[in-house]
Amino acid sequence: MKNVLLIGAGNIGSRHLQGLKKVSFPLSIEVLDPSQQSLEISKERYEQIPSNIDHQIKFINSIEQTSDEIDLAIIATSSNVRADVTQKLLLHSKVKFIIFEKLLFQKKEDYSEIEKLLEEKNIKAWVNCSMRTTPFYSDLKDRISDKKISCVVNGSMYGFITNTIHFIDYMAYLNDCYDFTLETEFLDKKPIESKRKGFLEFTGSLRITFQNGDLGIFICYSDGEAPVTVEIISKDIRAMANETDRTTWLSTKPNWEWEKTATSLPFQSDLTNIVVEDILKQGDCNLTSFKKSSKLHLTLLEGLKDFMNQSEKIDFYPFT
Repeated sequence: MKNVLLIGAGNIGSRHLQGLKKVSFPLSIEVLDPSQQSLEISKERYEQIPSNIDHQIKFINSIEQTSDEIDLAIIATSSNVRADVTQKLLLHSKVKFIIFEKLLFQKKEDYSEIEKLLEEKNIKAWVNCSMRTTPFYSDLKDRISDKKISCVVNGSMYGFITNTIHFIDYMAYLNDCYDFTLETEFLDKKPIESKRKGFLEFTGSLRITFQNGDLGIFICYSDGEAPVTVEIISKDIRAMANETDRTTWLSTKPNWEWEKTATSLPFQSDLTNIVVEDILKQGDCNLTSFKKSSKLHLTLLEGLKDFMNQSEKIDFYPFT
């Protein structure tokens, strides 16, 4: 039986846990969170998922209670503690694979330090930027022959920075390029409080240009109720997704009329099981490698830090 450890039983962590229950073979699952309330909520959500598989599950409060050997760890904490939690885990347990939630870390040095630690421990790791594992989005890669694309995202108050890394990662997946420049001049000058206490978010617009010329424009309105829409544009196809109501459309030549697709966008609880099964069976999955994702993270976060330093000096990334 494979041992899976989930660290962080908050909103996204509890959805990962629901996905783990859908894995088609028995797992030994440990769920770690210092908050007993979070553990109780995740336990309730886990029990909502039907399953005929006899998983073993244990809820714990500290790393010292984890198993000595772990096949796969999912680290779904907030960004401000993720590096420290990772270091403590790897001091205590032998871990084979790790999935990190995003945004990864709040300090630039954490990226190189954790990368070095993963290499020393021979741990294969990925970051959960999941658009590339979602069928509607992943199928577009084969339908775009030119690979020259534009991506336009807009919506109201949707957690701009924490979601923008998803869109950047997805563009990198489509164009096989991980080098881009960031333009921040159209961000609203003053950051806002995140829905998660102690973190910040932005509104306004970001523009990115990949080394191959692909363009991304990401817009977050500071008020209103505009749904979050994602549009991918190439010479072959136009694709649109409404992330708010989980619906999707395609438009292709010769008439370019929009047609609603038969597939909807799955939630995290419907994706985790697929990725976990791939990792535990094959030792690999379609998520972004830690190293490549770190590069995307740092280009975005360093640019945002420079923008903030125009008015207030900071030496970390206050996002999660």
